[in-house]
Amino acid sequence: MKIFALLLILVIVSGTNHQQRLNYTKQRSITSVMAEVEMKIKSHSPLDAVLNILTLFRDSVNEEQVKHDQIFNVELNECQSEYDFRNAEIQNSKNTFRDSNAQLKACQYSKQRTINQQQINQQQENTFQQHLNTILQTAEQGYFKKRSRQYEDSLNSIEEALTILEGISFGYRSFSELSKVSQRMLQTSFDINKTSIYAPIFNAFIQLANQGESIDLSLLQQVEHLLNDLKSTINNAYNQFIESNSQSVALFNLQKEKVNKVLQRLQQQYEKQQIKLDKLQTCIGVQQAVSNTAQSKQQRNQQLLEQAQALCSTFQTEYNYGTQSRRNEIQLVNQLEQMVRQRFEEVHEEKIVLKFAKLKY
Repeated sequence: MKIFALLLILVIVSGTNHQQRLNYTKQRSITSVMAEVEMKIKSHSPLDAVLNILTLFRDSVNEEQVKHDQIFNVELNECQSEYDFRNAEIQNSKNTFRDSNAQLKACQYSKQRTINQQQINQQQENTFQQHLNTILQTAEQGYFKKRSRQYEDSLNSIEEALTILEGISFGYRSFSELSKVSQRMLQTSFDINKTSIYAPIFNAFIQLANQGESIDLSLLQQVEHLLNDLKSTINNAYNQFIESNSQSVALFNLQKEKVNKVLQRLQQQYEKQQIKLDKLQTCIGVQQAVSNTAQSKQQRNQQLLEQAQALCSTFQTEYNYGTQSRRNEIQLVNQLEQMVRQRFEEVHEEKIVLKFAKLKY
């Protein structure tokens, strides 16, 4: 009975790992095997019959290990496939996040640059608009018209002085009338900036006024000659002014046209920049959404990868426990087989000694 006492101890030790073992076939009982072996030995069954029980048990354990190996290999392949898939998804998410983030920064930079350009464009437009307003407010065309009227008034006053001078020579006009006209001539000389040209005629008027009632016809003729010369000089100045006026008006119109073209170009640039800003804002919104989606996808797949790793780690632990338990069972059966063989050898020797003893006596 010593063999079964030793086996009982081994069963108890093996039972500690047996609780962690996974069974993929029917539940085995080492205790039942021991009881069956004991019964075979007590009934004096041959050694082969006893060993056959242990062989069947060992085959059952090996068959279970083979099945577990097959299942575990399938699990390993599935785990590796899951790892590859999740890692690929994570890497894809990282690449998408990297690319979209780079595109997002590019759109944001381009947007800020376009805003700066638009502000500069707006400042330029305001500057040219103020320049155009200044040109219009200057009213250069009104200035030339006013100066033209001043020249015409100057010529009219000279013509009127000639008429009064002729009337004085015939005795139906007076020096008082000439004095009034001379005052208008003085004002127009200031208006057209020609006072130096008018100086000789004003001196002649003073000489006429100093003669009193006596009239010097030669002096009248001299004054008339001065008035005609003054009329010719002012008329030439007026013609030159008209010619200059035409050139200035043309220059004014050309300048105004150029400013209007610049303003039109700046307005077109502003509209194009606004369209670009709208597109860039759309780009920013899209890339932000893509980045957020990629980041969420990365986090989700990272979580799924960690869950798969935990599950696969459980598979590995269960496989290790099951394999070790079956190794312990095989080891226990092998030890039991050795004990059985040893027991049968001892019994066989005892029978030989007993037989020899009987023959001796």
